[in-house]
Amino acid sequence: MNLQQLQTLAVVVETGSFSAAARRLQKAQSAVSNAIAELEIDLGIVLFDRSKRYPQLTAAGERVLQQALLINTQCQALSELAAGLADGEESTLTLAVDDEGQLPWLAPILAEFALVFPRLELRLLFPLLEDLTLLLRQGDADLAISYQPLSPPADVERWPLQAIHFVLLVAATHPLAAFVEDGVTINQLQQHRQLLVTDRLQGVEKQRGRLAADVWWLEGDVAVLALVKQGLGWAWLPEPLAQTALTERPAALVPLQLQPASGLPSSILPVQLELWRQRGKTPGPAARWLLARLLNRA
Repeated sequence: MNLQQLQTLAVVVETGSFSAAARRLQKAQSAVSNAIAELEIDLGIVLFDRSKRYPQLTAAGERVLQQALLINTQCQALSELAAGLADGEESTLTLAVDDEGQLPWLAPILAEFALVFPRLELRLLFPLLEDLTLLLRQGDADLAISYQPLSPPADVERWPLQAIHFVLLVAATHPLAAFVEDGVTINQLQQHRQLLVTDRLQGVEKQRGRLAADVWWLEGDVAVLALVKQGLGWAWLPEPLAQTALTERPAALVPLQLQPASGLPSSILPVQLELWRQRGKTPGPAARWLLARLLNRA
C-alpha cells in the first residue's frame, strides 16, 4: 500500500468511474484499475462492487475511504509545511501581549494571519509589564505588544500602535458608585482599595496608575475585573475590556468620571500601545507579515 494508491482511490470515488479518474490523473485506465486492484490485494478486502456500470464502494470501501482521505489531507499539510520551511518560513511564532484586553481588536488580525500562514504554530502569551521585556531578551518571544514603558529598554525596537483609554470602574454595590452623577475626586479614590496589575519581577511599571495606599495586586486585567465585580475595589481597566463587561452586565458595574479639577497626572492615562521587537534579531516571513499588518492598523 502506498500514498499514490490512496490518492487514486479518492479520485475514483470523486469522479465516479475508473475512466474518469484516469482522465483526471492523466493516466491510462488500466493503470488506475491496477492501482485499485493492488490496493485491494494489500488490504485483503474488496473496495468496489464492479457488477454495475459504475463501480460502487462496498461497506469496507467506505471505511477505507475515510482513512484514505484523512491520510491524503495530512500528507498535503506535510508537503505545504515542508515547502514553507524550505522557503525560510518559521515553524512557530510567539507573540507576547501585555494585556488580554487587547484581544477584541487583535483577534481579527490573527484570523488573517491564520489564512496567510495556515501551517505555522502560533504561541500567544500574556506576560505582564517587565515580564514581557524579559521574554523578548531571552528570545522566547518574536514580537510583543506592550504599553509604553516609563523607562524604555534600549535593546528593544519600538513602534507606536494606538493610544489605549482606560475606564474607571466599580461595582454597583461599591461606595464610590454613589458618585456616578457628579464624578469622583482623587481624594475620594484614595480612600478606597485600588486593584492593580502586577508582574512577577516586582518592577517599577506596576506603580503606574497607583493612587491609593490600600492596594491589591493581581496578575492580569481579567482578574482585576473579577474582583471589581465583587465590590472589592476600584480599578482602571482598558476600554475594550471595560466596555465588554458593561455590555454583558450593565446593572452590575458603574463607570465613573473624574471631576475636571481632579488634576490626574498625565503619565497615567491614556497609555500608548507599542509593538516591540528585540534589536538584532532577524524576523522570518511570518513575523515580518504580522509586524507590517499591526503597523498598518495603527
